[in-house]
Amino acid sequence: MNFQRTIGPCGLLLAGIGSVIGSGWLFGPLYTAQIAGPAAVISWIIGGILMIIIALTFAELGSAFPVAGGMIQFAQYSHGPLISFLIGWMVWVSSLAIAPVETLGLIQYISNYAPGLVTSKHVLTLWGIVAASGVMFIMCLLNFYGAQFFARSNIFITGIKLIVPIATAVCLISISFHSANFIATQSGGFLPYGWHSVFAALPLGGVIYSLIGSNTVLQLAGETKNPKRNIPLALIGSMLLCTLLYALLQIAFIGAMSPNAIANGWSKIHYAGDNGPFAGIMAALGFSWFIIIIYADAIISPFGTGFIFTASTARVGYGLSQIGFMPASFGTLSQRGVPFRYILINFFLGLLLFLPFPAWQKLAGFIISCFIFSYIIGPIALIALRKIKPDVPRPFLLPYANFMSLLAFYICNLLIFWTGWNTVSKMMIALSIGLVFFVFYCFREKKSFKKECISALWAIPYCVALSIISYLSTFNGGKNIIPFGIDFIVVGIMTIIIFYLIIRLSKARVLL
Repeated sequence: MNFQRTIGPCGLLLAGIGSVIGSGWLFGPLYTAQIAGPAAVISWIIGGILMIIIALTFAELGSAFPVAGGMIQFAQYSHGPLISFLIGWMVWVSSLAIAPVETLGLIQYISNYAPGLVTSKHVLTLWGIVAASGVMFIMCLLNFYGAQFFARSNIFITGIKLIVPIATAVCLISISFHSANFIATQSGGFLPYGWHSVFAALPLGGVIYSLIGSNTVLQLAGETKNPKRNIPLALIGSMLLCTLLYALLQIAFIGAMSPNAIANGWSKIHYAGDNGPFAGIMAALGFSWFIIIIYADAIISPFGTGFIFTASTARVGYGLSQIGFMPASFGTLSQRGVPFRYILINFFLGLLLFLPFPAWQKLAGFIISCFIFSYIIGPIALIALRKIKPDVPRPFLLPYANFMSLLAFYICNLLIFWTGWNTVSKMMIALSIGLVFFVFYCFREKKSFKKECISALWAIPYCVALSIISYLSTFNGGKNIIPFGIDFIVVGIMTIIIFYLIIRLSKARVLL
C-alpha cells in the first residue's frame, strides 16, 4: 500500500507553521532575554534568516524529489548508504525527541495548577512522567486515523496556535509596554552581554529549536497534492511567518517586563509563575482572564507540535525501512496509509528521553545539534544531485546554487558550533552509536558498499574538525582558546575545505 496524497497546499503550510509554533513561544522569549537581553530580538531575526537560507536548498530538493522521509532519500540519492543512514539516524533521533520535549513544555505550564508534576528545578516527578506518557499516547492514538484526518485536525489546532500568540503580543504591547527597557542603563542597555550572547542565544535560548520544525514538510512530501508547488511554498512561507511572529513576541516580552524586574540585569529575571513566563507577566498585570487563554494554548501549542512530529517521525522510520536500514516489516502501512508500527516504536523510545533529559531547556539543546547535523544534507545533496541526476525536473531552481549551498553549509556548521562543546560531544556520541548500527547492518546484509562509501569519506574529517573547533571554542563548555570573532573565520575555513572535498567526492561517485 502506498501513501495517499490527500494534503493540500493549505494543509502542508499549516503543518509547517504548526510544527514551528509549539512550546518555543512559551519559553523561548524568556530564555533568550536572559542570555542576550533586549538584543534577543536580533537573535530571532538572525535565526529566521539563517533557517530560511537553509530551507531554500530543501525547497529545490523537495520539489524535485517529493518522497516520504525526504531528507533520508536525498542523502541516499546523493551520497549513498553510509551518509543516508547517518542523516536518517540523526533525523530520527532528533525528531523522536520533539514529542517528548513538547510534552515537557505542556506539563511545565500545567504544573502551575498541579505542582506535583514538576520540581522547583522544572524536572518531572514520577507523576509528571506518568502524565507526560499519557499525553504522548493520545498523540499516537490520533495519528492512527490517517493523513486526511491529520490535515483537517491540524488546521483547527494551528489556527488556535496562531491566534493566541498574536493576541498575547498585541495585548502586552497595547497595555504594558516600557520602551525604556530596550536601552535601560541599569540593566546594561540594548546589548548588555555583547554580540557573543546574541549568537549563543540561538541554540541555548531556544531560538533555533523554535524555528527548526519546518522539516516536517519534507517528511510529509509523499502525501501532499502537487508537491512541486506546495513544498517550496510551505517551507519558505512557514519560516517567514513564524520568524515575524517570534520577533513580535520577543519585543512584547521585553517591553512588558517591569523596570524593577530587570534592575539586577536580564540574566536575573525572575517572577512568580515563571514555569509560564507570559502567564506570569499577565498575572503581575492583573489580567487573570487572559491567563486562562494562555494556559489553554499552553496545552494546545505543544500538543499540536508533538502531534505533527508524531506523524513526521513515523515517516522518517518508514524512509529508513524503504532503503533497507530498518526491517521492511516495520514500514508496513495500515489501511489508512499510516506507518503504525513506527508510531508505536517511537512512542516507547520517546518515553525513555524523560529520564536523561527531564527539563525543557536541556532536551532542546540536544535536539538542535542533531537536527542541524541532519540539515547539512540540504546544501551538499543539492550540488551532488545536480551532477548525479541532472535530468530530473526541478520546478524550483535555486539561483547561484554553488554559493547558496556553501553559505547554507556554513550556517549549519555555525549553528552546531554555537551549541557548544557540551552539546556537540553528546551529538558525536549519538553519531557513533548510529555508526555502530550501520556496521551491524553491513555485516547482517553481507554487502560491500565500497563504491557508495567513496562519496562519504568527507564525513570523518568533518566530524573530527567540528569536534576540535567546538572543544576549543568559547561556547557552552569550550576551553576558550579560539576567541569569539576569530571562530567565524576558523569555521569558515573548515566549511570551505569540507565543502569542496564533498564536491570532488560527488564527482567521483558520478564517474563510478
